[in-house]
Amino acid sequence: MKITKLLAVLGAAALLSVPLFADGNALAFSLNVQAAYYPESAHVSAASNADNVNHFAPLTGAYSGLEGAVTPQVDYTISTPLGDHWLLSGANLKLGGWMQVTPVTVKPGASITFTPMPFLVFSAGGEAGTGWDLGPFEGGMGAYDSAKNEYKKGSTFAEWYLKTWFQGTFQFDTGAIIEGDWTHVLMQFTYQAYYQAYTGAEDQELWTWQCSGNRVNGWYEYMCGILGYQLPIPVLKMVGLMFESEGPYSENAYEFSSYKGNFKEISLSPVLQFAFTKKDSLNLLIHFKSRRTLSFIGKLELPESHYPAVGREWFFNRLAFSYTHTF
Repeated sequence: MKITKLLAVLGAAALLSVPLFADGNALAFSLNVQAAYYPESAHVSAASNADNVNHFAPLTGAYSGLEGAVTPQVDYTISTPLGDHWLLSGANLKLGGWMQVTPVTVKPGASITFTPMPFLVFSAGGEAGTGWDLGPFEGGMGAYDSAKNEYKKGSTFAEWYLKTWFQGTFQFDTGAIIEGDWTHVLMQFTYQAYYQAYTGAEDQELWTWQCSGNRVNGWYEYMCGILGYQLPIPVLKMVGLMFESEGPYSENAYEFSSYKGNFKEISLSPVLQFAFTKKDSLNLLIHFKSRRTLSFIGKLELPESHYPAVGREWFFNRLAFSYTHTF
């Protein structure tokens, strides 16, 4: 889910370390609660919008879905100075572990993060999860059954969602070179390469995870850029704009070549970050996203990948929240 990436990019700054040893190592515990509301925004096919294959799709309903997750996390930071210079003396290595729980999935994960300089961060990690259906919440995990035109229910604890990633981040705060309370312009760019797969599906087969279908096994790239302004006032601590781009590397990621497998979904999101106390923070994301403009919309509820893609369609995707409490 994209809100997980919002937590990774913005929530890390809210984690406060608790000293454990005199040598500078530190242990931190946190609990994150994520929620998102989705309005309905149906596809506008190129057949009904022939003069503009790149367009904005208006809202067609007040409600399309809700999602939420609770994630306890522990981070252990090890001081690893690379020298006496101020650029190197704060180098550290962070080991992280978490357990994400939603109504239809459970997903533990772990990561290792190395910060050699204040403006460079390198990390790698992995997750493995399994899912189920629960009442009206269907699509926790499962492969697509073309004969029945539906996603079948996966086998809990026998089939798994797997993800591993490698990423690098460049970040900079103008307040580091310009003194003053009102001089903090924040810039951050992250590039991530990740592999995701569902063990119950073969390559190019469609599958669903956490009620989000049209997925395939393979390597993906994810880019995220944030331009923000840090405010020296109570409660509201940062306002900004976040850019995201995500999609498979391979043009043949899907079985249908006309679907353009390496198409990148792009997002633009205003972001607000609130700090209620030193231990409590809230991120608010207003998420506008782009998807493929389909050449036509079939009468059957087939996955998007069954229809040729001819352009880009923008729409309002969701309103997302990410609340973190650090112990």
